[in-house]
Amino acid sequence: MNCEDLINMKQIKDGMKLIAGEKGIRRNIRWIYFADCIQCLKDDFNLVELIHGGELVIVTNERLTDNDEKIIDMIKVMNKKEIAAFVINEGQISKRVKDYCNEIELPLYELSVNLHLIDLSQIVCKALVEEESNINSRERILSTILYSEHLQVEDVLEQAKYIGINLSGEQRIIVMDINENKNLGEGKFMKIQDKIKKDMESEVSFYGLKKLVTLSQSNYIVVLLPLNIFSNEILTSILKKIIKKVESIYKISLKVGVGTAYEYIEDLKKSYQEAKSAIDISNIMTNGEKIYFYESLGIYSLITQINNGKFLDSYVESKIGKLIKMDKMQEGDLCDTLETYLEHNCNANATSEALFIHRNTMRYRMDKIKKILDDDINNMSVLLELKLAFAIKHYRDRRDG
Repeated sequence: MNCEDLINMKQIKDGMKLIAGEKGIRRNIRWIYFADCIQCLKDDFNLVELIHGGELVIVTNERLTDNDEKIIDMIKVMNKKEIAAFVINEGQISKRVKDYCNEIELPLYELSVNLHLIDLSQIVCKALVEEESNINSRERILSTILYSEHLQVEDVLEQAKYIGINLSGEQRIIVMDINENKNLGEGKFMKIQDKIKKDMESEVSFYGLKKLVTLSQSNYIVVLLPLNIFSNEILTSILKKIIKKVESIYKISLKVGVGTAYEYIEDLKKSYQEAKSAIDISNIMTNGEKIYFYESLGIYSLITQINNGKFLDSYVESKIGKLIKMDKMQEGDLCDTLETYLEHNCNANATSEALFIHRNTMRYRMDKIKKILDDDINNMSVLLELKLAFAIKHYRDRRDG
């Protein structure tokens, strides 16, 4: 539930009016906080202790609202804790407060005397509880789709329809991998997970998807999205916003794997595995990207389809095994040199610059590599085999790790 949903609720539509901070209309509401308590009136009271983020803060006490300095200080402190919105009685809101809320893009509502606080509280709390129940139902549906050994498709479709989820058309799974900061603690990490899901919900609602299906899973957030609404371009734009926000606010790295879209829900397990494979592959890529579409990973996507680890290891051994052994024996850099050479399109000068070594050193290493491999590394077929061998090696090393 966000601030836009609030002003569209029939029961309170005529009793509350948005008068400032419209740009923040998609802020998510977690609960209500009445800031009229005796403690809040004290100058030395620390509001941070009671604000946890996502609160719809209501202030009606004139001892607070008549003091612009006091009310703006409150808003400033609470906004740092990411409250959802601020509510003040009609006739008690100054232009200065309105201007400040517009400046920080915090929704500010004017509360009519005809809407009693007890009624407002009951209506909003009931809606939040119902939404939470609805979210849990969506999580159960996605969990059933991804993990049920004997999926009853008709039952799932019926359940989804009952809670307003449309599973028709092509759908795909995205997996958001949060690189957890070990100093956070489990409680803080779970709150961040929830915040990311809320931000994602807010972003997709802009495109008309009001009910997002998500599932939390250790360091993962799993999301189900319809292809007809979210093309690769739109999805990339949304994910970049989320990643930027997460990394700037929480100082946490976030990568996203996107599976292929499938028409039948029984195939979504495959999309899920593809999205996770894209995450695995991202960990061996050096391009600095944060979003990986499985369908765009080329040769890497083929590697993930081979479940025979012994076969993959044998391939690596047959192509670059001698180099690996030589490096271990002599603590050398032959593998690194060859791989960098391949990455720079077999340009020796560019490779020596990338490795910060002299051209003569580069020439010496390449002569040694050719002698050990006993193969024509300028042959296109051989080059492709070597590149594939390094890709498999990194993939297997990462999986083993």
